[in-house]
Amino acid sequence: MDSAILTQLESLKPDAVIGPDHHRFRLKEALDTHHPLGRLWLAEDVSTRTPTPVTLLFLEPLLLGQSGFVEKLRDTLNRNRALKDRHVARCYGLFSWRKLAFASWEALDGLTLAKMFADGRAGKLNDKQKRGLITQVGKALEAHIEATGQPHATLCADLIYINRGNGVRLMGYGWRPLLDPLLEILPAPPGYRAWQSADAFHPNVLDATEDVFALGCMIYQVYSGRPAYTVEDDEASRVQRELKAPSGLTKSQWKVLQSALSPDPDERPLSPLELLRLIYEDPAAPETPAPEVNEAPQPPAPENALSREKKGFSFVPGPRMRLALGGAALFIAGVLLGYQFASNSASSDQSRLSRVLAQNAELQRQLEEAAQQTETEPATEPGSAIDKATARNDMEQPPVDAPIVNDAASLRTEPRVADNLTVFRDQWAPGQYAPQMVVIPEGRFRMGDLHGRGDDNEYPVHEVILDTRFALSRFEVTFEEYDLFAQETGRTLPNDEGWGRGTQPVVNVSWHDAQAYTRWLAAKTGEPYRLPTEGEWEYVARAGTETIYWWGDEATAGMAVCDGCGTEWDALKPAPVGSVPANPWGVHDLNGNVDEWVQDCYAQSYDSVPTDGQALEINGCQHRVMRGGSWFDIPRVIRSASRYRHPPDTRRNSWGFRVALDLKSGTP
Repeated sequence: MDSAILTQLESLKPDAVIGPDHHRFRLKEALDTHHPLGRLWLAEDVSTRTPTPVTLLFLEPLLLGQSGFVEKLRDTLNRNRALKDRHVARCYGLFSWRKLAFASWEALDGLTLAKMFADGRAGKLNDKQKRGLITQVGKALEAHIEATGQPHATLCADLIYINRGNGVRLMGYGWRPLLDPLLEILPAPPGYRAWQSADAFHPNVLDATEDVFALGCMIYQVYSGRPAYTVEDDEASRVQRELKAPSGLTKSQWKVLQSALSPDPDERPLSPLELLRLIYEDPAAPETPAPEVNEAPQPPAPENALSREKKGFSFVPGPRMRLALGGAALFIAGVLLGYQFASNSASSDQSRLSRVLAQNAELQRQLEEAAQQTETEPATEPGSAIDKATARNDMEQPPVDAPIVNDAASLRTEPRVADNLTVFRDQWAPGQYAPQMVVIPEGRFRMGDLHGRGDDNEYPVHEVILDTRFALSRFEVTFEEYDLFAQETGRTLPNDEGWGRGTQPVVNVSWHDAQAYTRWLAAKTGEPYRLPTEGEWEYVARAGTETIYWWGDEATAGMAVCDGCGTEWDALKPAPVGSVPANPWGVHDLNGNVDEWVQDCYAQSYDSVPTDGQALEINGCQHRVMRGGSWFDIPRVIRSASRYRHPPDTRRNSWGFRVALDLKSGTP
């Protein structure tokens, strides 16, 4: 273990500002919550205009010393950003600072199911609260299976967080391949070993029934007050031990739970949702009123493709299950209303007690309002406008998506602050806006094919140093934005191919068209809008990474739009801007969706290109550079290093662009 890393980790103090230059955090309070990967701090992300509460997970020095661990974890966390279920803990990125590495997560209160088991609070939950807790965990497990076809496989009480007011937040998706090779060197076996099945002791390919077994272990401990197995129990324990029936379950429910805990995966329910259906639609179970609801109804879960392949089974939850799963009973209301008071009642601090009671009253009011809305609002159908909008909002990343400031030279009411990925938008008249812009920090990177998978025109790899900040549009320029320019200047509107206009990225535009738009935008706002240079484009596309794509070295389903990227738009048409996750710097669709014109004249190699991020200009230029790949291209073409050329007066239905902006000294 690197003693210098440990010393730095232990020297962290409240109010310290940490993080790389382009993304800073202020530490607030260390949490006493155990985490298998490291230490947790409450903090504020100060890279937004209004500081955003977050939880930082600092990796243990032992893990930092393992070759490739940080890179593999970064790849795993990036893939998980596509998960949309509200009970999945959202990670905003993995950062390096000095010798430390830490991940930024949504704000977590620090209460875990492990703590509730340890101090006996889990045993005091009533039946509705237990059902709500188990249902929310099952729903979060199912979200990963539906999105990836793979089980969570690392479920443990240490990774089940319980947030004030919004319920379960589950971590650990895809962590098993990272942790299993380290079992011999970890100071203590990770908690998922207690809830793993007999088949998980071998290098088997695990399916959804592994999560069923783990969820069964959780259910058993919630209802019985004791664990079915411990981390010290071996494979034989899962096969030979006879468990006693929990007092909180009926005979029929116990029979279902026994099947979930079977050492034979073929005897288990096929998915976490199927286990929940069998337990909570048990006709012999005592009737209980519908639990209070704190979230809008969701559409029925789609069939589990993994389950269909395995046994030809399909399941559509009935009305009662839709309430339990979609409306997800917020057991946390009762948990916190009871436990917050209990944890503070022994205190003589009357002001603290008053705050707790006020929080409880407000939470209860919100729950009642949500319950009334749930009774009157119909559930949305999959694919509806509401459903798609909700999904898109879930993919936004709060720490880099700062509140938008509508300002321009003539209508500016406050200065634009260019610190740490600030997002702003220029306005020159009511209802007339420039694209949303993200402030990009100065820095350096290696440009070109770093992995040997590229073309000859991506060499030689060379360092580019950008010594001034600039801004790049958060999204590709849309039809809505371009049409405003075309109508005002009397230009022909580009063909949308029947795909729609609005937030669709503009296509069928030439390099000359893109240049004309930037000149018009500069004249309207009084700001120096332009096309990005090739160096600037790759710098932002990489966003501090050196992997093939910003999320890793392999094409991962749902991270981009291309022919083979795993989205509904693949090889058919571009997606509305922002439909897939933003990169770590908050910029969307740099890889895939539509090809993007940049300023540079094309050169066959990097032998004589600028190394300061400026554009290459050649007299009589015949071809301009295009970057990013499109909905029409295979994954190899959407690599961050990939580059190609086209005549500047040509157009195609996969070609678009985005804009850049020089930032004046002292302002964005």
